[in-house]
Amino acid sequence: MRTKLSLFLLFVPILLCSQTSLPKNTQKTVEDVYLQSTVEVQVVRSLANEIGRNEKVKALDYIAKMVETGKATDKSIDVVALLEQLGGEGTTTEVRQNGRLINDYPDVRRQAAELLGQVGGDKAREVLLAMALGDPEPMVVSEAVYSLGLIGGGDQGARIETVITSLIKTQDAIRPDSNFAFAAVSCLEMLGKKNNGKVSSEVFASLIRIQNGNYITPVRKKAEAVLSAFTKY
Repeated sequence: MRTKLSLFLLFVPILLCSQTSLPKNTQKTVEDVYLQSTVEVQVVRSLANEIGRNEKVKALDYIAKMVETGKATDKSIDVVALLEQLGGEGTTTEVRQNGRLINDYPDVRRQAAELLGQVGGDKAREVLLAMALGDPEPMVVSEAVYSLGLIGGGDQGARIETVITSLIKTQDAIRPDSNFAFAAVSCLEMLGKKNNGKVSSEVFASLIRIQNGNYITPVRKKAEAVLSAFTKY
């Protein structure tokens, strides 16, 4: 549930194409995807391409409604691409004026990570992994980690476990963060449930680290409960 995590949160131009038919196996170009997008997605793209934060928030609000109504799924490559774009505002995509970064919107990136978890799919998983490893803001990393748990590891289970346990070890040594720790524990719990408890020994070591670490009591108790649950598989 999203409420659990929140407890600890103190044009491309349109091209005119010839009538010549393309071979069936020809990969779609960016222009093809654009032309085949719904009007709604094109509106969202226009908002997302604006520099201002407010327009990007509106784009995310539209996508959230699309997810809620089932219009956007893991098959919606155009929507996932927009969430990837919004999830990189100020990090993978930088806009500068007089040398100053003007599109650093961590709240936009955080909401994009949340929606990627709801959309799901292999591409969303890859984007979230990149965000978890590359974003400098703890709240964005926390959301990306939690969303990875929602999606599950798929054939990337071992890789995700390695990323999460490495992040736990790093942040625990530098600056223990209870919000991140709760998200990480929740992610490991969800991964374990989806894989019938089959996880690496590093997962258990990470849970013990948090259980005994410098975190608020509810987080340490959560780690203890998840570790105990693994013994029942």
